[in-house]
Amino acid sequence: MAGLKPNDFHWIIEGKLAVSECIGGGGLTSRKIRREEEVQWLKSNGINSIFSLLETDFNLTNYQEVGFRTYHFPLTDNPPQESITVIFEAIKEALSDKERKLLIHREYLDEEVPGILAGYLIYSKLLDDPIFSRTILERILGKPLSPKAIALIPSP
Repeated sequence: MAGLKPNDFHWIIEGKLAVSECIGGGGLTSRKIRREEEVQWLKSNGINSIFSLLETDFNLTNYQEVGFRTYHFPLTDNPPQESITVIFEAIKEALSDKERKLLIHREYLDEEVPGILAGYLIYSKLLDDPIFSRTILERILGKPLSPKAIALIPSP
């Protein structure tokens, strides 16, 4: 495959929903060559949309210029439940298009992102057991979810 796989890339729903750290790497500036290589890899793996949880609109214009559909829902520390629900609904709406293959990213795969993903699986009714949703994310990511992440998973 062409390009470079983004750091912490994982399929959450194979061929439909993925997660990684910020394309081009975390920090205040991405590395242009690395970003270009990662974009090439994402496209060769069918990703056609980027869902950014960054607090700024960093790189969104670059993603649009190379043909990605973009979504931007800033995720702050200790977000209120209303903000989480808006994010869940936006992910659900984005994935309602059968052709859309969505990558969710934030600067790093931090404590909140796994909670958002596990929570989305419950919110969208793909799963109905929060403990099972948590366990699936822990297996996919290869690490336990933090209490902060677990707090973002809604009860059905």
